[in-house]
Amino acid sequence: PSTQFFRISYDKKGLLAPGMSEDVTVTFMPHEWRYYYDTVKIFCGELAENLVVPIHAYPSASDIALPRLIDFGRVAIGATKSKKIPLSCKIPISFEYDIAVIESHPDFDVTPLSGVIPPDGTAEVIITFAPSRHSTARMELQFNISQFDFEPVTVSVVGSSAPDITREEQLKAAEAEQAAVDAQGRHTRYSGKVASLGSKRGRGQIEHKPPSFPTEATERSVDGVKVSTTRFDPQATSFVLNQTAGKLPLKDLFSFIREQREGLQTLQKEQSAKAAAGEGAGGLTDLTAEADNEDKQALELRFEMHYREVEKYDRDKELRSLPAAGDEQPSGEDVDSILKAREQRHHDLVARRMLEDVRRVESVLGESRTAVPSSYKPVIEPRWDKNDNDTFSVRLQVIDRFLRAGAKLLMQLRASRRAESLKRALRAAGVCDRASCRAWVEEETKAAAAGTKGKPAGNAKAKTIGAGLAALAEDDSVAQLLE
Repeated sequence: PSTQFFRISYDKKGLLAPGMSEDVTVTFMPHEWRYYYDTVKIFCGELAENLVVPIHAYPSASDIALPRLIDFGRVAIGATKSKKIPLSCKIPISFEYDIAVIESHPDFDVTPLSGVIPPDGTAEVIITFAPSRHSTARMELQFNISQFDFEPVTVSVVGSSAPDITREEQLKAAEAEQAAVDAQGRHTRYSGKVASLGSKRGRGQIEHKPPSFPTEATERSVDGVKVSTTRFDPQATSFVLNQTAGKLPLKDLFSFIREQREGLQTLQKEQSAKAAAGEGAGGLTDLTAEADNEDKQALELRFEMHYREVEKYDRDKELRSLPAAGDEQPSGEDVDSILKAREQRHHDLVARRMLEDVRRVESVLGESRTAVPSSYKPVIEPRWDKNDNDTFSVRLQVIDRFLRAGAKLLMQLRASRRAESLKRALRAAGVCDRASCRAWVEEETKAAAAGTKGKPAGNAKAKTIGAGLAALAEDDSVAQLLE
Protein backbone atom coordinates (compact mmCIF):
# COMPACT_ATOMS: atom_id res chain seq x y z
CA PRO A 1 0.00 0.00 0.00
CA SER A 2 1.04 3.58 -0.70
CA THR A 3 -0.71 5.20 2.33
CA GLN A 4 0.04 4.90 5.98
CA PHE A 5 -3.48 3.72 6.82
CA PHE A 6 -2.99 0.28 5.30
CA ARG A 7 -0.27 -2.24 6.08
CA ILE A 8 0.32 -5.76 4.85
CA SER A 9 2.18 -8.67 6.41
CA TYR A 10 3.03 -12.06 4.92
CA ASP A 11 5.51 -14.87 5.14
CA LYS A 12 7.09 -15.26 1.74
CA LYS A 13 8.01 -18.82 0.98
CA GLY A 14 9.51 -18.26 -2.45
CA LEU A 15 8.10 -19.06 -5.84
CA LEU A 16 4.50 -20.32 -5.94
CA ALA A 17 3.90 -23.34 -8.06
CA PRO A 18 0.50 -23.92 -9.67
CA GLY A 19 -2.04 -24.98 -7.04
CA MET A 20 -0.18 -23.34 -4.12
CA SER A 21 -1.31 -20.28 -2.11
CA GLU A 22 0.08 -17.78 0.33
CA ASP A 23 -1.84 -15.70 2.95
CA VAL A 24 -1.40 -11.91 3.01
CA THR A 25 -2.83 -10.01 5.99
CA VAL A 26 -4.01 -6.41 5.41
CA THR A 27 -4.21 -4.18 8.51
CA PHE A 28 -6.33 -1.00 8.46
CA MET A 29 -5.51 1.81 10.93
CA PRO A 30 -7.83 4.85 10.38
CA HIS A 31 -7.38 8.22 12.09
CA GLU A 32 -10.82 9.70 11.38
CA TRP A 33 -14.33 8.84 10.18
CA ARG A 34 -14.08 9.06 6.39
CA TYR A 35 -13.64 7.06 3.23
CA TYR A 36 -10.18 5.50 2.56
CA TYR A 37 -8.79 4.04 -0.66
CA ASP A 38 -5.50 2.31 -1.53
CA THR A 39 -4.11 -0.51 -3.64
CA VAL A 40 -1.93 -3.56 -3.18
CA LYS A 41 0.45 -4.27 -6.03
CA ILE A 42 1.58 -7.85 -6.63
CA PHE A 43 4.64 -8.37 -8.88
CA CYS A 44 4.53 -11.69 -10.69
CA GLY A 45 7.88 -11.48 -12.51
CA GLU A 46 8.71 -11.38 -16.19
CA LEU A 47 6.62 -14.42 -17.10
CA ALA A 48 3.24 -12.94 -15.99
CA GLU A 49 1.44 -9.65 -15.62
CA ASN A 50 1.49 -7.69 -12.39
CA LEU A 51 -1.70 -7.49 -10.27
CA VAL A 52 -3.28 -4.41 -8.64
CA VAL A 53 -5.85 -5.15 -5.86
CA PRO A 54 -7.96 -2.12 -4.75
CA ILE A 55 -8.64 -1.63 -1.00
CA HIS A 56 -11.68 0.33 0.26
CA ALA A 57 -12.48 1.28 3.87
CA TYR A 58 -15.54 3.25 4.91
CA PRO A 59 -17.76 3.79 7.97
CA SER A 60 -21.30 2.16 8.15
CA ALA A 61 -24.44 2.50 10.26
CA SER A 62 -24.32 -1.06 11.51
CA ASP A 63 -27.33 -0.86 13.91
CA ILE A 64 -29.96 -0.43 11.20
CA ALA A 65 -32.24 -3.49 11.28
CA LEU A 66 -35.31 -3.22 9.06
CA PRO A 67 -38.21 -5.70 9.34
CA ARG A 68 -39.30 -7.54 6.23
CA LEU A 69 -43.02 -7.40 7.17
CA ILE A 70 -45.04 -4.88 9.18
CA ASP A 71 -48.52 -6.12 10.14
CA PHE A 72 -51.06 -3.68 11.62
CA GLY A 73 -53.57 -6.41 12.33
CA ARG A 74 -57.27 -5.56 12.32
CA VAL A 75 -58.24 -1.91 12.70
CA ALA A 76 -61.79 -0.52 12.79
CA ILE A 77 -63.01 1.88 10.14
CA GLY A 78 -62.59 5.45 11.33
CA ALA A 79 -59.68 4.57 13.62
CA THR A 80 -55.99 5.00 12.97
CA LYS A 81 -52.97 3.01 14.00
CA SER A 82 -49.33 4.04 13.69
CA LYS A 83 -46.03 2.22 13.91
CA LYS A 84 -42.52 3.63 14.09
CA ILE A 85 -39.43 2.26 12.32
CA PRO A 86 -36.22 3.48 14.01
CA LEU A 87 -33.10 4.14 11.90
CA SER A 88 -30.14 4.34 14.31
CA CYS A 89 -26.49 5.22 13.88
CA LYS A 90 -23.78 4.89 16.54
CA ILE A 91 -20.93 6.59 14.76
CA PRO A 92 -20.26 10.35 14.46
CA ILE A 93 -21.25 10.45 10.78
CA SER A 94 -24.64 11.29 9.33
CA PHE A 95 -26.27 9.14 6.65
CA GLU A 96 -28.96 10.11 4.24
CA TYR A 97 -31.85 7.74 3.63
CA ASP A 98 -34.56 7.56 1.03
CA ILE A 99 -37.82 5.57 0.94
CA ALA A 100 -39.32 4.60 -2.40
CA VAL A 101 -42.96 3.46 -2.59
CA ILE A 102 -43.01 0.43 -4.91
CA GLU A 103 -46.67 -0.45 -4.34
CA SER A 104 -48.88 2.23 -2.82
CA HIS A 105 -52.26 2.13 -1.08
CA PRO A 106 -54.48 5.07 -0.11
CA ASP A 107 -55.04 3.75 3.44
CA PHE A 108 -51.32 3.99 4.31
CA ASP A 109 -49.30 7.14 4.96
CA VAL A 110 -45.49 7.18 5.32
CA THR A 111 -43.65 10.20 6.73
CA PRO A 112 -40.97 11.24 5.99
CA LEU A 113 -39.98 9.62 2.71
CA SER A 114 -36.41 10.97 2.95
CA GLY A 115 -34.14 12.44 5.57
CA VAL A 116 -30.85 12.24 7.41
CA ILE A 117 -29.84 9.89 10.20
CA PRO A 118 -28.02 12.14 12.72
CA PRO A 119 -24.60 11.15 14.09
CA ASP A 120 -24.93 8.98 17.21
CA GLY A 121 -28.71 9.38 16.94
CA THR A 122 -31.95 7.90 15.64
CA ALA A 123 -34.39 8.94 12.95
CA GLU A 124 -37.94 7.57 13.02
CA VAL A 125 -40.13 6.74 10.08
CA ILE A 126 -43.87 6.74 10.95
CA ILE A 127 -46.33 4.57 9.01
CA THR A 128 -50.04 5.30 9.67
CA PHE A 129 -52.89 2.98 8.72
CA ALA A 130 -56.42 4.42 8.45
CA PRO A 131 -58.76 1.86 6.81
CA SER A 132 -61.61 3.16 4.67
CA ARG A 133 -63.35 -0.14 3.92
CA HIS A 134 -63.57 -3.72 5.11
CA SER A 135 -60.70 -5.26 3.21
CA THR A 136 -57.01 -6.04 3.41
CA ALA A 137 -54.55 -3.30 2.41
CA ARG A 138 -50.97 -3.91 1.31
CA MET A 139 -48.06 -1.63 0.48
CA GLU A 140 -44.37 -2.18 -0.35
CA LEU A 141 -41.56 0.18 0.58
CA GLN A 142 -37.89 0.18 -0.40
CA PHE A 143 -35.35 1.66 2.02
CA ASN A 144 -32.05 2.97 0.69
CA ILE A 145 -29.24 4.49 2.78
CA SER A 146 -26.31 6.51 1.46
CA GLN A 147 -23.78 4.00 2.64
CA PHE A 148 -21.07 2.40 0.52
CA ASP A 149 -22.07 -1.08 -0.62
CA PHE A 150 -25.58 -0.87 0.94
CA GLU A 151 -28.23 -3.13 -0.59
CA PRO A 152 -31.77 -1.69 -0.61
CA VAL A 153 -34.27 -3.42 1.72
CA THR A 154 -37.87 -4.09 0.70
CA VAL A 155 -40.46 -3.90 3.48
CA SER A 156 -44.07 -5.12 3.10
CA VAL A 157 -46.81 -3.32 5.09
CA VAL A 158 -50.13 -5.15 5.65
CA GLY A 159 -53.33 -4.12 7.42
CA SER A 160 -56.98 -5.18 7.42
CA SER A 161 -60.42 -4.13 8.65
CA ALA A 162 -63.47 -6.26 9.57
CA PRO A 163 -66.93 -5.68 11.07
CA ASP A 164 -67.56 -5.70 14.88
CA ILE A 165 -63.98 -4.75 15.66
CA THR A 166 -65.18 -1.79 17.79
CA ARG A 167 -67.41 -4.11 19.78
CA GLU A 168 -64.58 -6.54 20.40
CA GLU A 169 -62.30 -3.71 21.50
CA GLN A 170 -64.94 -2.48 23.96
CA LEU A 171 -65.37 -6.02 25.30
CA LYS A 172 -61.62 -6.33 25.75
CA ALA A 173 -61.51 -2.99 27.53
CA ALA A 174 -64.36 -4.08 29.81
CA GLU A 175 -62.59 -7.37 30.53
CA ALA A 176 -59.40 -5.50 31.33
CA GLU A 177 -61.31 -3.21 33.73
CA GLN A 178 -62.99 -6.21 35.38
CA ALA A 179 -59.62 -7.94 35.71
CA ALA A 180 -58.21 -4.81 37.34
CA VAL A 181 -61.17 -4.70 39.77
CA ASP A 182 -60.72 -8.41 40.58
CA ALA A 183 -57.01 -7.90 41.13
CA GLN A 184 -57.76 -5.01 43.48
CA GLY A 185 -60.27 -7.17 45.35
CA ARG A 186 -57.77 -10.01 45.66
CA HIS A 187 -55.17 -7.57 46.89
CA THR A 188 -57.58 -6.25 49.54
CA ARG A 189 -58.57 -9.79 50.58
CA TYR A 190 -54.99 -10.98 50.78
CA SER A 191 -54.04 -7.88 52.76
CA GLY A 192 -56.76 -8.73 55.29
CA LYS A 193 -55.51 -12.31 55.53
CA VAL A 194 -51.94 -11.13 55.98
CA ALA A 195 -53.08 -8.79 58.75
CA SER A 196 -54.99 -11.61 60.49
CA LEU A 197 -51.96 -13.89 60.20
CA GLY A 198 -49.78 -11.15 61.60
CA SER A 199 -52.04 -10.90 64.64
CA LYS A 200 -51.68 -14.69 65.16
CA ARG A 201 -47.90 -14.71 64.92
CA GLY A 202 -47.46 -15.60 68.59
CA ARG A 203 -49.71 -18.67 68.56
CA GLY A 204 -48.41 -22.21 68.93
CA GLN A 205 -47.58 -24.64 66.20
CA ILE A 206 -50.54 -26.02 64.29
CA GLU A 207 -51.10 -29.72 64.83
CA HIS A 208 -51.12 -31.67 61.61
CA LYS A 209 -53.30 -34.75 61.66
CA PRO A 210 -52.99 -36.99 58.61
CA PRO A 211 -56.24 -38.36 57.24
CA SER A 212 -57.28 -41.78 58.41
CA PHE A 213 -58.84 -44.11 55.89
CA PRO A 214 -61.03 -47.00 57.04
CA THR A 215 -59.43 -50.35 56.35
CA GLU A 216 -61.52 -53.29 55.37
CA ALA A 217 -61.21 -56.24 57.73
CA THR A 218 -59.64 -59.23 56.00
CA GLU A 219 -60.74 -61.67 58.73
CA ARG A 220 -63.75 -62.10 60.98
CA SER A 221 -64.33 -64.35 63.94
CA VAL A 222 -67.17 -66.89 63.86
CA ASP A 223 -67.67 -68.91 67.07
CA GLY A 224 -64.02 -68.47 68.02
CA VAL A 225 -62.70 -69.42 64.56
CA LYS A 226 -61.09 -66.87 62.23
CA VAL A 227 -62.52 -66.88 58.69
CA SER A 228 -60.99 -64.96 55.78
CA THR A 229 -63.29 -62.50 53.97
CA THR A 230 -61.09 -61.99 50.88
CA ARG A 231 -59.79 -65.46 50.04
CA PHE A 232 -61.88 -68.52 49.09
CA ASP A 233 -59.20 -70.91 47.84
CA PRO A 234 -58.41 -74.36 49.29
CA GLN A 235 -55.61 -72.88 51.40
CA ALA A 236 -58.10 -70.60 53.18
CA THR A 237 -60.44 -73.57 53.67
CA SER A 238 -57.68 -75.68 55.25
CA PHE A 239 -56.73 -72.69 57.42
CA VAL A 240 -60.27 -72.64 58.85
CA LEU A 241 -60.48 -76.43 59.29
CA ASN A 242 -57.14 -76.66 61.12
CA GLN A 243 -58.17 -74.17 63.79
CA THR A 244 -59.52 -74.99 67.21
CA ALA A 245 -62.35 -72.88 68.58
CA GLY A 246 -61.12 -70.49 71.25
CA LYS A 247 -57.42 -70.82 70.33
CA LEU A 248 -55.28 -68.60 68.16
CA PRO A 249 -54.04 -69.88 64.78
CA LEU A 250 -50.36 -70.55 64.25
CA LYS A 251 -49.70 -67.39 62.21
CA ASP A 252 -50.94 -65.14 65.06
CA LEU A 253 -49.26 -67.13 67.82
CA PHE A 254 -45.83 -65.46 67.57
CA SER A 255 -47.20 -61.93 67.86
CA PHE A 256 -49.45 -63.08 70.69
CA ILE A 257 -46.50 -64.56 72.58
CA ARG A 258 -44.53 -61.34 72.11
CA GLU A 259 -47.43 -59.27 73.46
CA GLN A 260 -47.80 -61.58 76.45
CA ARG A 261 -44.06 -61.42 77.17
CA GLU A 262 -44.15 -57.62 77.07
CA GLY A 263 -47.23 -57.59 79.30
CA LEU A 264 -45.51 -59.90 81.80
CA GLN A 265 -42.43 -57.67 81.89
CA THR A 266 -44.60 -54.61 82.47
CA LEU A 267 -46.44 -56.37 85.28
CA GLN A 268 -43.18 -57.41 86.93
CA LYS A 269 -41.92 -53.82 86.79
CA GLU A 270 -45.12 -52.59 88.39
CA GLN A 271 -44.82 -55.21 91.14
CA SER A 272 -41.20 -54.25 91.78
CA ALA A 273 -42.11 -50.57 91.93
CA LYS A 274 -44.96 -51.23 94.38
CA ALA A 275 -42.74 -53.44 96.52
CA ALA A 276 -40.08 -50.71 96.61
CA ALA A 277 -42.73 -48.16 97.58
CA GLY A 278 -43.88 -50.32 100.47
CA GLU A 279 -47.33 -51.14 99.10
CA GLY A 280 -47.00 -54.86 99.82
CA ALA A 281 -48.15 -57.61 97.48
CA GLY A 282 -50.42 -55.45 95.40
CA GLY A 283 -49.23 -57.15 92.27
CA LEU A 284 -51.02 -60.37 93.20
CA THR A 285 -54.28 -58.48 93.46
CA ASP A 286 -53.62 -56.88 90.11
CA LEU A 287 -52.99 -60.31 88.60
CA THR A 288 -56.32 -61.61 89.93
CA ALA A 289 -58.20 -58.55 88.72
CA GLU A 290 -56.49 -58.61 85.33
CA ALA A 291 -57.47 -62.24 84.73
CA ASP A 292 -61.10 -61.16 84.23
CA ASN A 293 -60.27 -59.26 81.04
CA GLU A 294 -58.19 -62.01 79.37
CA ASP A 295 -59.11 -65.33 77.83
CA LYS A 296 -58.03 -68.73 79.02
CA GLN A 297 -55.29 -69.15 76.41
CA ALA A 298 -53.65 -65.86 77.42
CA LEU A 299 -53.72 -66.80 81.10
CA GLU A 300 -52.25 -70.23 80.41
CA LEU A 301 -49.48 -68.77 78.26
CA ARG A 302 -48.62 -66.10 80.83
CA PHE A 303 -48.54 -68.66 83.64
CA GLU A 304 -46.30 -70.97 81.60
CA MET A 305 -43.90 -68.13 80.80
CA HIS A 306 -43.74 -67.10 84.44
CA TYR A 307 -43.17 -70.70 85.46
CA ARG A 308 -40.32 -71.05 82.95
CA GLU A 309 -38.65 -67.94 84.33
CA VAL A 310 -38.87 -69.31 87.88
CA GLU A 311 -37.51 -72.67 86.74
CA LYS A 312 -34.63 -70.99 84.91
CA TYR A 313 -33.86 -68.95 88.03
CA ASP A 314 -33.70 -72.15 90.10
CA ARG A 315 -31.32 -73.78 87.61
CA ASP A 316 -29.08 -70.71 87.68
CA LYS A 317 -28.90 -70.92 91.46
CA GLU A 318 -27.55 -74.44 91.23
CA LEU A 319 -24.84 -73.52 88.71
CA ARG A 320 -23.93 -70.06 89.98
CA SER A 321 -23.95 -68.35 93.31
CA LEU A 322 -26.84 -65.89 93.26
CA PRO A 323 -28.49 -64.00 96.11
CA ALA A 324 -31.83 -65.71 96.82
CA ALA A 325 -33.42 -63.69 99.58
CA GLY A 326 -36.93 -64.67 98.52
CA ASP A 327 -40.07 -62.59 98.41
CA GLU A 328 -41.57 -60.88 101.40
CA GLN A 329 -44.39 -62.71 103.09
CA PRO A 330 -47.76 -61.06 102.30
CA SER A 331 -49.46 -59.44 105.25
CA GLY A 332 -52.92 -60.25 106.50
CA GLU A 333 -54.44 -57.29 104.66
CA ASP A 334 -52.89 -58.45 101.41
CA VAL A 335 -54.23 -61.97 101.90
CA ASP A 336 -57.71 -60.62 102.68
CA SER A 337 -57.68 -58.40 99.62
CA ILE A 338 -56.60 -61.34 97.41
CA LEU A 339 -59.37 -63.55 98.84
CA LYS A 340 -61.93 -60.80 98.32
CA ALA A 341 -60.75 -60.34 94.74
CA ARG A 342 -61.09 -64.07 94.11
CA GLU A 343 -64.58 -64.12 95.60
CA GLN A 344 -65.57 -61.13 93.50
CA ARG A 345 -64.19 -62.78 90.40
CA HIS A 346 -66.12 -65.97 91.15
CA HIS A 347 -69.28 -63.95 91.73
CA ASP A 348 -68.80 -62.10 88.42
CA LEU A 349 -68.26 -65.37 86.54
CA VAL A 350 -71.44 -66.87 88.01
CA ALA A 351 -73.44 -63.73 87.21
CA ARG A 352 -72.06 -63.69 83.68
CA ARG A 353 -72.98 -67.32 83.09
CA MET A 354 -76.46 -66.78 84.53
CA LEU A 355 -76.97 -63.81 82.21
CA GLU A 356 -75.82 -65.86 79.22
CA ASP A 357 -78.24 -68.64 80.20
CA VAL A 358 -81.12 -66.17 80.49
CA ARG A 359 -80.40 -64.66 77.08
CA ARG A 360 -79.98 -68.02 75.38
CA VAL A 361 -82.97 -69.02 73.22
CA GLU A 362 -81.57 -72.20 71.70
CA SER A 363 -80.00 -75.34 73.10
CA VAL A 364 -76.22 -75.33 73.18
CA LEU A 365 -74.03 -78.42 73.24
CA GLY A 366 -70.99 -77.79 75.39
CA GLU A 367 -67.83 -79.85 75.19
CA SER A 368 -66.38 -78.62 78.46
CA ARG A 369 -66.05 -81.11 81.30
CA THR A 370 -68.35 -80.88 84.28
CA ALA A 371 -66.80 -80.97 87.74
CA VAL A 372 -68.49 -83.47 90.08
CA PRO A 373 -67.60 -84.30 93.69
CA SER A 374 -65.47 -87.35 94.33
CA SER A 375 -68.19 -88.88 96.49
CA TYR A 376 -70.68 -88.97 93.61
CA LYS A 377 -71.86 -92.46 92.64
CA PRO A 378 -74.30 -93.06 89.77
CA VAL A 379 -77.46 -95.08 90.49
CA ILE A 380 -76.88 -97.41 87.60
CA GLU A 381 -73.35 -98.51 87.12
CA PRO A 382 -72.22 -98.87 83.50
CA ARG A 383 -71.28 -102.39 82.47
CA TRP A 384 -69.57 -101.45 79.18
CA ASP A 385 -70.99 -104.50 77.40
CA LYS A 386 -71.65 -103.77 73.74
CA ASN A 387 -73.74 -106.95 73.33
CA ASP A 388 -76.04 -106.09 76.24
CA ASN A 389 -78.34 -103.58 74.49
CA ASP A 390 -82.10 -103.01 74.94
CA THR A 391 -83.14 -102.41 71.33
CA PHE A 392 -86.86 -102.41 72.13
CA SER A 393 -86.55 -99.44 74.49
CA VAL A 394 -84.59 -97.63 71.79
CA ARG A 395 -87.47 -98.23 69.36
CA LEU A 396 -89.96 -96.95 71.93
CA GLN A 397 -87.86 -93.81 72.34
CA VAL A 398 -87.96 -93.21 68.58
CA ILE A 399 -91.75 -93.69 68.51
CA ASP A 400 -92.17 -91.38 71.50
CA ARG A 401 -90.12 -88.66 69.81
CA PHE A 402 -92.20 -89.08 66.65
CA LEU A 403 -95.48 -88.77 68.60
CA ARG A 404 -94.26 -85.67 70.37
CA ALA A 405 -93.20 -84.05 67.10
CA GLY A 406 -96.55 -84.91 65.47
CA ALA A 407 -98.55 -83.53 68.41
CA LYS A 408 -96.53 -80.32 68.35
CA LEU A 409 -97.13 -79.93 64.60
CA LEU A 410 -100.89 -80.54 64.98
CA MET A 411 -101.12 -77.93 67.74
CA GLN A 412 -99.31 -75.40 65.57
CA LEU A 413 -101.61 -76.11 62.58
CA ARG A 414 -104.77 -75.81 64.66
CA ALA A 415 -103.59 -72.59 66.27
CA SER A 416 -102.68 -71.08 62.90
CA ARG A 417 -106.05 -72.05 61.36
CA ARG A 418 -107.98 -70.59 64.28
CA ALA A 419 -105.89 -67.42 64.13
CA GLU A 420 -106.64 -67.10 60.39
CA SER A 421 -110.38 -67.64 61.00
CA LEU A 422 -110.36 -64.99 63.72
CA LYS A 423 -108.51 -62.56 61.42
CA ARG A 424 -111.07 -63.08 58.63
CA ALA A 425 -113.97 -62.53 61.03
CA LEU A 426 -112.42 -59.36 62.43
CA ARG A 427 -111.63 -58.10 58.92
CA ALA A 428 -115.21 -58.78 57.73
CA ALA A 429 -116.69 -56.92 60.74
CA GLY A 430 -114.41 -53.92 60.15
CA VAL A 431 -112.68 -54.19 63.53
CA CYS A 432 -109.64 -51.91 63.75
CA ASP A 433 -109.09 -51.23 67.48
CA ARG A 434 -110.13 -52.42 70.94
CA ALA A 435 -113.30 -50.31 71.12
CA SER A 436 -114.67 -51.61 67.80
CA CYS A 437 -113.70 -55.18 68.80
CA ARG A 438 -115.56 -54.83 72.10
CA ALA A 439 -118.67 -53.48 70.31
CA TRP A 440 -118.58 -56.29 67.76
CA VAL A 441 -118.26 -58.95 70.49
CA GLU A 442 -121.21 -57.49 72.42
CA GLU A 443 -123.32 -57.39 69.26
CA GLU A 444 -122.50 -61.02 68.45
CA THR A 445 -123.25 -62.07 72.03
CA LYS A 446 -126.63 -60.31 72.03
CA ALA A 447 -127.54 -61.81 68.66
CA ALA A 448 -126.59 -65.29 69.84
CA ALA A 449 -128.58 -64.84 73.09
CA ALA A 450 -131.65 -63.57 71.24
CA GLY A 451 -131.49 -66.38 68.74
CA THR A 452 -131.64 -64.05 65.77
CA LYS A 453 -128.49 -65.41 64.26
CA GLY A 454 -127.82 -69.03 63.51
CA LYS A 455 -129.83 -72.09 64.72
CA PRO A 456 -131.43 -72.24 68.18
CA ALA A 457 -129.55 -75.37 69.06
CA GLY A 458 -126.32 -73.50 68.67
CA ASN A 459 -127.14 -70.68 71.08
CA ALA A 460 -125.09 -72.19 73.89
CA LYS A 461 -122.15 -72.58 71.61
CA ALA A 462 -122.56 -69.03 70.27
CA LYS A 463 -122.63 -67.72 73.84
CA THR A 464 -119.43 -69.55 74.60
CA ILE A 465 -117.75 -68.10 71.46
CA GLY A 466 -118.96 -64.61 72.31
CA ALA A 467 -117.60 -64.85 75.85
CA GLY A 468 -114.29 -66.08 74.51
CA LEU A 469 -114.13 -63.20 72.02
CA ALA A 470 -114.93 -60.74 74.80
CA ALA A 471 -112.06 -62.12 76.83
CA LEU A 472 -109.77 -61.94 73.80
CA ALA A 473 -110.76 -58.32 73.19
CA GLU A 474 -109.21 -57.40 76.52
CA ASP A 475 -106.00 -59.25 75.76
CA ASP A 476 -102.94 -57.53 74.33
CA SER A 477 -102.42 -60.30 71.78
CA VAL A 478 -105.69 -59.39 70.06
CA ALA A 479 -104.57 -55.76 69.99
CA GLN A 480 -101.37 -56.80 68.31
CA LEU A 481 -103.40 -58.95 65.90
CA LEU A 482 -105.59 -55.94 65.06
CA GLU A 483 -102.57 -53.79 64.39
